[in-house]
Amino acid sequence: MKEKFWARCRMAAAGILTVAVTGCSLLPGGKDRPAEPATPSLTPVVEVSEDYYSSVLPYKPNQTRGMLSETRYRIDFSHLELGLMEFARDTFPTSDYLFQEGQQIQKEQVREWIAREKKGAAAEGQRKTGMLVHVLEHDYLEKESGELAGIVLGLSLSPVYQDGTGQSKEYTTAELQERGKQLAAQIVAEVRADNPQIPMLILLYEVPDVNSTLVPGRFIMSGTVNAQEAAVSAWQPIDEEFFLFPSDSAEEKYPEHALQFDKLMKQAQAFFGDFVGLTGLGRFMGGNLTELTITAIAEYDSRTEVLQFTQYAANQIDQLFDKNTHVNLYVQSMNKPLAVYVRPVSGEPYMHIYRQ
Repeated sequence: MKEKFWARCRMAAAGILTVAVTGCSLLPGGKDRPAEPATPSLTPVVEVSEDYYSSVLPYKPNQTRGMLSETRYRIDFSHLELGLMEFARDTFPTSDYLFQEGQQIQKEQVREWIAREKKGAAAEGQRKTGMLVHVLEHDYLEKESGELAGIVLGLSLSPVYQDGTGQSKEYTTAELQERGKQLAAQIVAEVRADNPQIPMLILLYEVPDVNSTLVPGRFIMSGTVNAQEAAVSAWQPIDEEFFLFPSDSAEEKYPEHALQFDKLMKQAQAFFGDFVGLTGLGRFMGGNLTELTITAIAEYDSRTEVLQFTQYAANQIDQLFDKNTHVNLYVQSMNKPLAVYVRPVSGEPYMHIYRQ
């Protein structure tokens, strides 16, 4: 019975672990003169936040919508989309800009870029697979004028390729960054032809391992194209990692955090027995645990039991994990959510118990 419960816990957790978001500062000008173009900002670390953009009405879908069905790769689109917004906030703050789905790049352009890069890979002796998987565009509009004021591009890259003999190989992070920069230069030049004065932010995103269902992809580099510039003028490496808890890899690289999560699991099981199972996904930026998403699979019928467990877990989280770590706790049964607890880095924690 116990083995079946834990097996179901692992299966349910595979469908839920998700990643959150961030925030920051900057800009605009006054009403008596035209607003100065934003100066794209590079940052290797982002701060998790619930500060979101207002959107533009009427809603216009992204021009590359539906293209994910054309790729065999698992991109983890949620992390890609929210991650682009995270890094955009340093340049286009939510107080001054509106968000709009990408309208400048068409599907045909993305298909052409992917095909061209794949053809180049074949010329180098890499067979069948190229590096470019997808290009996602986000647009940012000035709140007052509604005019396009910034473009963010996310280039999804696969580190896995086949050499001339057909053997599977993998680029190192440094190699993928360098090749990604070269590829970005070509794409920026084409986008720039139609938008010569719009500041741009370029993010290189490494797609997750095709065999992994829980760990998302990661951002590896950001680049900026200022207004009037024709090419990327500066690049900044991004040190982003994800680790599952519990796992051997997390215990090996981050033993202190692995021990903290192990204590949380043991304390929860000591208090509530085998009726709850915990899994976690840690997001590390620059070696620091910036966000921890915990999924608790519980076999509870009573809402008072759910309330007691969530309160207990929240208290243990506050004691075990540093206040600089944004923590999301999702409590659920096998088929429905039961409770949510969020402890942000800034602001007050909040908890919600689902009534149905």
